[in-house]
Amino acid sequence: MKRLVITWTLVVALFGISAAARAEQVGEPFVNVFATPDKLNLGTASFFEDTYDVPEALTVKVESNCMHGPIMISATKLKRRRGGVISPERIFVKTSATKGFVPMSKPVAISKPEIGSHDIVLDLKVETRFLEPAGEYTGSLIITIMPPV
Repeated sequence: MKRLVITWTLVVALFGISAAARAEQVGEPFVNVFATPDKLNLGTASFFEDTYDVPEALTVKVESNCMHGPIMISATKLKRRRGGVISPERIFVKTSATKGFVPMSKPVAISKPEIGSHDIVLDLKVETRFLEPAGEYTGSLIITIMPPV
């Protein structure tokens, strides 16, 4: 009988410790990413310039309660409705994690693995060609969060 009482006391104590440990957890791990602004003005290229700095910076806001891997960015082609395309090889990004401007011909790491929330400021540059038509171009920047290693 004594053994049964001690066993049940240990089981109840272990369940109590387990419940207390679960109560201390903040919840499920999460990583949310969004960018501001949601549209960018690529500016107006000069007749004599072949590369143009985008006048606005893009800020990627990361909200997280856990460790996440590097954050990558890539771009689709920028297409003009009436013809004209700017390929990702001519779209460049610079952050504190890159060494200067890097072409987005393949995904670019814009941050290192990190714990918690932070902001990433992206400077963009677009290479234009002499006879490319002016107008409204549409395309997407794709942000991917890699798992921690």
